[in-house]
Amino acid sequence: METTIKDLENCKKEFEATLTYEELTPHFEKAIAKYRQKVQIPGFRKGKAPLNMVKRLYGDSIEYSSLEDITEEIFIRYISENKIKMIGKGSLKDIDYKPKESLMVKVEFEVMPEIVVDNYKGLELNSTKFSVDDSLVDEELVYLNLKNATYEIDGQATDDEYMITFDSQELDDSGNPVEGKIEKDIKIYLGSKHLEKDYRKGLKKIRENEEKDIEIANPQTKEKKKIRIKATKIEKVIKPEMNEETYKKFTNRDDVKTEEEMRKVIKEEIQKAYDNVSLQRVKDAALGELVKANEFPVPDFYVDMILNDYVKEHKHKHGKHDHMKEFNEDEFKQQHRADAIFNTKWFLIKEKIVEMENIEVADDDYRKAVGDNAKRFNIPEDKLIEIYKGNEDMKSQILTDKVLDFIVKNAKVTEVEEVKKAEDLNL
Repeated sequence: METTIKDLENCKKEFEATLTYEELTPHFEKAIAKYRQKVQIPGFRKGKAPLNMVKRLYGDSIEYSSLEDITEEIFIRYISENKIKMIGKGSLKDIDYKPKESLMVKVEFEVMPEIVVDNYKGLELNSTKFSVDDSLVDEELVYLNLKNATYEIDGQATDDEYMITFDSQELDDSGNPVEGKIEKDIKIYLGSKHLEKDYRKGLKKIRENEEKDIEIANPQTKEKKKIRIKATKIEKVIKPEMNEETYKKFTNRDDVKTEEEMRKVIKEEIQKAYDNVSLQRVKDAALGELVKANEFPVPDFYVDMILNDYVKEHKHKHGKHDHMKEFNEDEFKQQHRADAIFNTKWFLIKEKIVEMENIEVADDDYRKAVGDNAKRFNIPEDKLIEIYKGNEDMKSQILTDKVLDFIVKNAKVTEVEEVKKAEDLNL
């Protein structure tokens, strides 16, 4: 048997083999013997007809029908004997059989690329160290007060401590309703300092079921439009009394007994959230730089696998929507192919770094991942750790975080300080 391997684009290769009829004969004999087991010839029990008779009656057709099986057998044997790191399955591209003479076949397949990851230490990254302003604590307390407030139905909003539910209808220049431009059950707290002044002015002193035509400006473009509002519910906001019980409720901590302690705990939690945002941004930047700094061909097998997952997720999320009737899977895959290639490269880079740096997931990593979840879900910590250990997705996520932590630790990180204030929030 003559064989050759030809390099194609990216990670693709082409296997070509030519077999003489003498080399094919043992394969044909095996195929005929296998066919004999299921053939029924008059005068003989099933599977008991003489082999020569089966060969004489069906030999030519068996030879043709067994060609693909023979191709698969010799291809897989070649891949195994030569220890080729094939990905997925081979694809038959050509087959040329000359009866009683020879067989020529071509099989296209993909291999794992040689991945050399050199640029993963010393990456230059930027990090923002956020500092939490007290105004964010004030903002959080407004939210907590509203969340834990009681609401009394009232007939008119006489001050700012009211929650107004209303419908909004956009009007044209002539004051006529614009079709399709209606919103129902909008809720606004009049005491919010983020409330647009046009809304505050229009809703001030409004009565239940009262209609008003007001003009509001787009905060970004300053472009104005007319709307008709109708108050459907007016509720007086009765905030909880500030005492030790409220402090504990707001912080979910039994050791908080004063307003000062409450504000401190809330500020610490907000700071922790911003620290996590900062760390995640650095990790995202590290991931992007890693992929950009390490070039290698990407196997279509992995890319297609990720794209199929994208399609499955999209269908699961939007399957019942009307626009899915016109969903074009091929177009969708083409639109998301760049993302799939990026994620494939990251996966292969991560696996290589894990191998080179001997990074493993240990018990302490699972314990850290559990965090406060055991208390939140009312599950014993050790039990939740066992659940995490049995979840491959969780293990993969922990491993990914460990790799990115390693990259950030070995990077050149330039830190910039930024104070976060309530007015920075997009409310």
